[in-house]
Amino acid sequence: MPRNPKYPLEPLREHRDRHVDAATVQLGDAVRAREAADEARRRAEDERRAAEARAARLREEEAARLASGELCVADLARAEAWEHAAGAELDALGHAVARATNTLAAAHDAEAQARAALAQKKADLDVVVKDQARFDAGARKVREAAEEEAAEEAFAARRKG
Repeated sequence: MPRNPKYPLEPLREHRDRHVDAATVQLGDAVRAREAADEARRRAEDERRAAEARAARLREEEAARLASGELCVADLARAEAWEHAAGAELDALGHAVARATNTLAAAHDAEAQARAALAQKKADLDVVVKDQARFDAGARKVREAAEEEAAEEAFAARRKG
């Protein structure tokens, strides 16, 4: 009975299989990085909204106190200084949101590239896997033909004998 031939491209299949595994890990890392960037952006936006709400609340309180005559000139000067500080804080928070948004966009790009790389590596592996299936099918046909021929020879020998 003939021995099963070894697939000659087995090392290439194993190599491509390892590349698929590595690309899968890289995609997982990219997804986690994107999720972390999304969460950081969400936190930055929440912080900015909270600061805007605090500033609006303080402005309303100051306007009410001014309207009722509770404030003096020194209070108005402090309010002006506070307004500059609050504006600077809101600007800084706005820049933080912009940086987080840019980081998120970069993370989305990295994730898309990782997905594309994984798809390419899977396609490369698929080529070898399909070739191996064809090789195995051909080897099986040869083996079955040899077995059939051996069976026919045995049958013919038995009829003669």
